[in-house]
Amino acid sequence: MEEAIKILKALGDETRIEILRLISEKTMSAKGIASHLKITEAAVSQQIKILKESELIIGYKIGYHIIYDLNEKKLKHSIKFIENIIDNDKTNINVPSALRCTKSCKHLKCVNNNKFKEESIMKVCFPVKSNEGIKSVPYGHFGTAPLFVVCNLENDEVTTVGNGDLGHEHGSCNPIKALSGEAVDAVVVGGIGAGAINKLNSMGIKVYKASEGNIEENLVSFKNNELKEFPSNHLCSHDGCSH
Repeated sequence: MEEAIKILKALGDETRIEILRLISEKTMSAKGIASHLKITEAAVSQQIKILKESELIIGYKIGYHIIYDLNEKKLKHSIKFIENIIDNDKTNINVPSALRCTKSCKHLKCVNNNKFKEESIMKVCFPVKSNEGIKSVPYGHFGTAPLFVVCNLENDEVTTVGNGDLGHEHGSCNPIKALSGEAVDAVVVGGIGAGAINKLNSMGIKVYKASEGNIEENLVSFKNNELKEFPSNHLCSHDGCSH
């Protein structure tokens, strides 16, 4: 609840809404935002601080600049939170209070458990070298994987997206660009640098170490909670890489 309140407060300002609108169209630095909104960089920095504290935006360094982008996952969760309030209110109309479930109800079919059900819906991303569907073998490094296979555990749908950040400079992987805007909940990969892990974690995406075998076999391990999550300070050893 506290997190939701913080997000709603962050959205309660016209300038911050304008900043979100701008970076939803294109990633941008504070200087670029100030130029578009015709306000000072100091004013932009104040608003960015609030948006970062609420995790509505994320910043990553490119050269000497910090570029800001939307944290789409956090925004979607905020929308779902509001939708749950509306849905619960409608469902409880004319139902005696004594018969209504509590907010902590864990019944899978309960209207108060929408968030619980939604959080269990997972889209898992596997970096791969070639597209063979769930028979593909997870690639050894996130940033240099040519493709990503995304598995929706709710409906078993499998999609493939190209790496939109292939060829990036060493140590400057941009996961948002790499995933080409694809929203995922988890990444399963052979190797990955700490920078990419932290950027993915800041978006609410967990990163797991792939086991031997193909995607199908790794999905079984993932569902059984057998895959280990990468620590945020992990050093990638792919081809001598240490970022």
